[in-house]
Formats: sequence, C-alpha cells, structure tokens
Amino acid sequence: MNTTRTDKKITIAIVSHALVVPENRNRWRLLAEDKKYEVHLLVPEIWQSEWFGEDDATIYETKSESDGNFHIHPIATTDRKNWGKYLFKSTDAHLRKISPDLIYIVHEESILIHHQIYLYKKLYAPKAKVIFFSMNARGVPYTRENNPLKRAVKRAMWNNIRKNTDAALVHYPGCLDSLRDGGYRKPIYMQTQIGVDEKLFRPDSTLRDEYRKRLSIAKDEIVIGYVGRLTEAKGIRELIPTFLQLSKSHSNIRLLLVGNGDLKNWIESQVTEADMSERVTVTGFVAQGDVPGYMNAMDIFVLGSKTMPDWIDTFPLVTVQAQATGLPVVASTSGSIPWQLGDSALLFTEGDRDELRERLEEFIENPPLRREYAQKGRERSLSYFCIGGMTENFKRIIEQIMVGDYIYHEDGEKYIQWKAYR
Repeated sequence: MNTTRTDKKITIAIVSHALVVPENRNRWRLLAEDKKYEVHLLVPEIWQSEWFGEDDATIYETKSESDGNFHIHPIATTDRKNWGKYLFKSTDAHLRKISPDLIYIVHEESILIHHQIYLYKKLYAPKAKVIFFSMNARGVPYTRENNPLKRAVKRAMWNNIRKNTDAALVHYPGCLDSLRDGGYRKPIYMQTQIGVDEKLFRPDSTLRDEYRKRLSIAKDEIVIGYVGRLTEAKGIRELIPTFLQLSKSHSNIRLLLVGNGDLKNWIESQVTEADMSERVTVTGFVAQGDVPGYMNAMDIFVLGSKTMPDWIDTFPLVTVQAQATGLPVVASTSGSIPWQLGDSALLFTEGDRDELRERLEEFIENPPLRREYAQKGRERSLSYFCIGGMTENFKRIIEQIMVGDYIYHEDGEKYIQWKAYR
C-alpha cells in the first residue's frame, strides 16, 4: 500500500437520522479528539422515532453544537419520521460551508437522502470521497421489487450508488454478499455503524446495586434479561413460555424485559395467567442512557431473534452491549448473530424453545460457566464492537479511502476490521 500520508486535516461529514439519539454520537466525538479529523454530523433537526419502542412516539430535538473539531448541524427535513423518504431542506448550504473531504452516508440503499448528497457532490465537491453503510442481507432493493415501475426506479437508484461511492461498510458477511450479488465491485469493509460506548457499557457494581434495589431484586436471585423491541422478530413468543417453564423448577430466577412493543400486552396476560407477575418485570421504553443500569442488574442476557418474511437481524447491538457490560449471552442462530458472537456466547437454533431452555439452564445452574462466558464476551466486544477500537480501525479505513489504495483480506484470513474485502 502507498505509505504516503498527508498532514492536512481531513474533514468528514456524516449523514444519519440515527444520530438524533445523543448516545449514538459518542464514537464520532471520540474520532474528533484526534486533531487530524474535523467531524461534522448532519442530523434531522426534529425527529419522531418509534423504532426502539419509544412511548408516544418520542420526539428528538437536535441542538447545534461546535466543540473543537466536533460539530453538530441540525437541519430541517421534509419528513420527521419516515427514514426512507425524507430529504434535508438545506443540505447544500451546510455542505458547501463544511467542504468535506469525505462524506459518510449511514443509510440503506433505498433511502432518498443518498441521491441528494450525490447531487451536492457533483455540483460543489467533485473531489470528495463518498462511502455508505449497508445493512442489507436480502439483496439490493430493486431485486426484491415485483412492481416493474418501482423495480426500474430502485434499480436506477442502486446504479447511482454504485457510480457515486468509493467504498461501503457493512454489518456482517451476509450484507457483503448482497452488495456483491447486486454488482457492487468497490472495496467493502465490515464495521458496524454505531458501536458500543465502553465508558457506558461496563461492569459497574454501584449501578448494579442501585437498579436491583429499584427493581426489588433479592441478592440471590438470578436475573435473565432482554433489552429491545417486544416483537415476534426478537423471539419474545419463545422467551416468555420458556421462562415460565423454567420458573417452575428454579425458584430463584427473575425475568427483566427492558423495552416496549406490540407484544407487551400479550406478555402481561401470559404472566398474569401463570401467576408470575412478581417474577417478571416489563419496564416499557427507557432512554438509551438508562440501559447500562438495567443491564448491570442482570445476570444472563438473552436474545432470540428470528428471521421473518420481510426482516433479518443484521446486527443486534444489544448483544455486544451486554457483553461489554460483563454479561454471559444466550442468543439464537438468526442473521448475523453467529458471526457477531463467535464462540463467546451460547447459541440455540432460532425458534427452538427446547434448545433455548437448555442453554439458559446451563447458565442458571453453573456460575463458573457464566463467569467464563462473561469474560470471553467482554473481550470480544472490546476488540471488535466498542468505539475505542472501532475508531482506530476507522482511521485506517479512512487513510486507504483518501488515497484510493486498499489493503485487502487474503483468502481464509481472520477478520481484521480495517482490511477491505474484494
């Protein structure tokens, strides 16, 4: 690879509606601490989110900020909740002032915002590099469209992405395969888009005592926990009956569900019918800043994702957040999870209640095994998915993109986050 480096500061513009959540900005704050990088976040000024189970469709209001090399630009949008169709009303003005060397679009391929950014690039910044993030594991959008007109439009949009970007970042190998099948021939890296803030998600005995006291959890109780949307796709219909079955033979277990979703009422009715209300807690939606406290109150984390006709779990962040917090994890074999967790968790076949029960029972009855997997999981999370390591890897990715000279994985080589795939 060309080893030439420039001392010129690299200005990066990052475009994403997910950055309305303050905690999601932490990895970019960390990057901006390196004086070589000036980081600008282009974020919807007002956003109505329902994706994470927010109560009453939580409204996020983004404030302008400039702190050293870190800048937040709230921008009015044409839509405040449809992440597939919104456009910025004044993107050109912002980007002209920023004059970025690199633009990172953290949006899937069918999102209109891509094409607004490409228009800006063509008019005002033809030399800027452009990269995008993909979580598509079912083929690029036009391949899944049956309507001839919509298929043609989406194909044109996809061709525009192929033409105007220099590289892609993806969650896991399934996403890489989708892009390659769609004809994307430029470098692809595997690095998730948000990552885990290890300063927030870490073992904390003070938080553990505080939240267990708040939840009236006895010292000797083993808490099985889940964080996320309470939906069919996350395996909730398997988890609830499995826990209720286990509770008959294990009087010291509790279930803590942190989140909201369309199965909340069903969960409560199942628990009430089984007379287990005192041993199951459903918090409803909680802010991201409170999640580390609830995770510290847990002893085992479980995620039972299932592949659905129109959905696949391409990177559940909660599993690696739990591992960074020091929790042993039981997870299904759905989507990206086996690649994501490797041998650092106990896996069960998605949808298989018997296997789920067996894996949970292994951890319930074997404290040394819990400690072993807690350590393995934390080491893996810190290595690949926490923002400290991700930031250093992202810098090496940027260096390659800016000079157009890439370091690639060799056939069969172990996953290295800063190496591209052909």
